[in-house]
Formats: sequence, structure tokens, C-alpha cells
Amino acid sequence: DGLQGLLIPSELFHHGLRPGIRSSVELVPGRATELVTGTGGLRGAQALPEKSDNDYRVLMLGDELVLGAAVAEPSTLPQRLQQFLSRVTDMRLEVLNGGVPGDCPQLALLRYRHQLRELRPDLVILHVDMSDVGDDGVYRSLLAQSDGASEGDGSAGAIAGAGAGVVCRHPALRGASPATAQSLQWLRDSALVGWMLSRLRQDGAEFLAIRAESCGQQDYGWIMDHSENLELQIRHALAPIAELRACVESDGGQLLVTTCPVVWQVVDGNHCAQATRHCRIRGGTPFRSRLPFQSLSGVCTAAGVRFLDTSPRFVKDAEPGRLFDTELPGLSERGLAFYARLIADYLIADPPATW
Repeated sequence: DGLQGLLIPSELFHHGLRPGIRSSVELVPGRATELVTGTGGLRGAQALPEKSDNDYRVLMLGDELVLGAAVAEPSTLPQRLQQFLSRVTDMRLEVLNGGVPGDCPQLALLRYRHQLRELRPDLVILHVDMSDVGDDGVYRSLLAQSDGASEGDGSAGAIAGAGAGVVCRHPALRGASPATAQSLQWLRDSALVGWMLSRLRQDGAEFLAIRAESCGQQDYGWIMDHSENLELQIRHALAPIAELRACVESDGGQLLVTTCPVVWQVVDGNHCAQATRHCRIRGGTPFRSRLPFQSLSGVCTAAGVRFLDTSPRFVKDAEPGRLFDTELPGLSERGLAFYARLIADYLIADPPATW
């Protein structure tokens, strides 16, 4: 995976972006982009040092689609959203990019709980991707109480979502103490990065793999028209949304969950033939099953979370194929702008201040 070298393992939320890097990323031959992270490990613009009453901070969480490593920073979903929203407000608005490859609601919850809540966002937007159920199945087996008690066994506690003492420790860090003196934090990170790079050279990218496989049919099983019974997996994957809402609201913020379709739910898989083969997508496409969107809607309604399903607008677009990348299983630059516009329209029509 072309993003593995940008990652570091975490004792709390499995992995994150390396802080303070400037790297050229070429996920598609001939399409190199520059990816810059700040000291907090977020891509692009960092949070303003001082937050006043006239500032409004949005934090976007999600996977590769939010990170946007295949496009220049101004074309990423968070930056497009900031461009659209800035036109209709006099407040000093910032939309922070909290995207991390391989993310899912469980890891987003842990990352917010242990790191990102310090940003004090007014609004958190969680993008739930169609690959998140598959990703959750990989990470759930690594969930444990911070004292070492495993919670990846399908128990009632695991189904309910991660509690305050739950972490997802990267296998490379098993046995490491999660408690490190703050004064030595910089040294630990520096040593860890050096060690990880040496292991990467020695053992290859598999050591820091963000998924069991970079892409596979199991990642998208719930979108298919005749998918197997995945009710339990879906419950596991989406349960953290309710707890994320509780965390965000306890900090004075609000939560919006959004989603968009993947290419195989809108157009024929031949539109991105290489990705279709790589992800082993089988069966007639586009898939027409509404299970993912109905499941998300049900979970958000039960949790009292605002939910925006943009899939009908993608399907009804005059040229839907242009909204998707032809090489990668994601949105094109046009599609990212389209998705950002739909989110902006939702927020403008129903401002969070009225929720």
C-alpha cells in the first residue's frame, strides 16, 4: 500500500499519520501529490492556536476518502467543505482533516477520545465509508481494556462500543506500556519512528498493514445485492457512533454522520476495472441493495445523531461516472467537490445552531 510509509503504530488507536512530514505520494503512476502533516498528525492546515467566540471549528473524521492522499490538498473533502461554507458565514471557519487510511467508526472514536478532543471542535463530521464494516472486523480482535483485558470476543461490552478504558493497540506494540511520561514523549516518538522505519526496511510494508489485505471482497460484503448475513458485524461496526456522539457533546460539540456510495453502487464496475479486479468485486454492478444506508440511518436515529445519506444524489447525477476515480475505489476530484457541496448544503439549510 502506497500509504504505509506515512503511518506510525499507536498504543491507543492502532495507527495514525506520522506528524511533521512532507512526502510525495503516488497512488496512481503519474499522479503524484504532496502530503504534509503538522505536529498533531493531521494533513494540511493546523488548528488555529487560539479559538475565540468568532471561530467555528469543524473536524472531519474518516478514512482515505477524507484524507484525500490521491489529490492535492485544496481538492480534499475538508478543504472543499471549508471553501463552500466560508462563502456564507462571517465567522472565522476552519475545517480540519482528521482522515486516516483504514479508519472506521471504532478507530475514529478512540482517536477522538484520546487525542482529537483537545482541538475542541464545534462540529465533528464522521464519514462512514462502505469499507468500514470490513475494516472493523480486522481491528475488533485487537480491542482490549487498557489493563490488558480483551474485549474483542463479541461480548455485550464489545457490541456496545468501546468504553473509556478500551484501546486498540497495534500488534507491533504489544507488551509496551501505554503510560509514558509527558516529558519523554518526544524521545519515545523519535525512537519509535526510527525503529519502525528499520522494521519496514527489514520486513516490508506488511508490518504496518492497516488492513489484513489492502483491498478485498470482504471489505465491501455488505453492499452486495446478495450478501451473507452480516447483521452482527454491522452492529459491531456502527455501535461506536452512539458513544462518539456522547464524547463530542460532553465537550460542547455536535456530531453529524455522513456517507456516500462507492463506485459499484452507482455505475458498472468496468468504470474502474483495475480496482474492481483488485477488490475482487463479483456479481452484476451497480449493486442496488440499500442495506448499508438503511443500517446507518437506523443506528443514527436510535442514537439521536444527525445523518446525511448522499447516495440518492450520486445515483441521480447526470454524469455519475465522472464522480468516481477510474483507477482507485474512491471519488474523483469532481466527486469530492460534489460530496462536499452536499454536506455544505445540508449544514446551510439546517445549521447546527438549531439542532
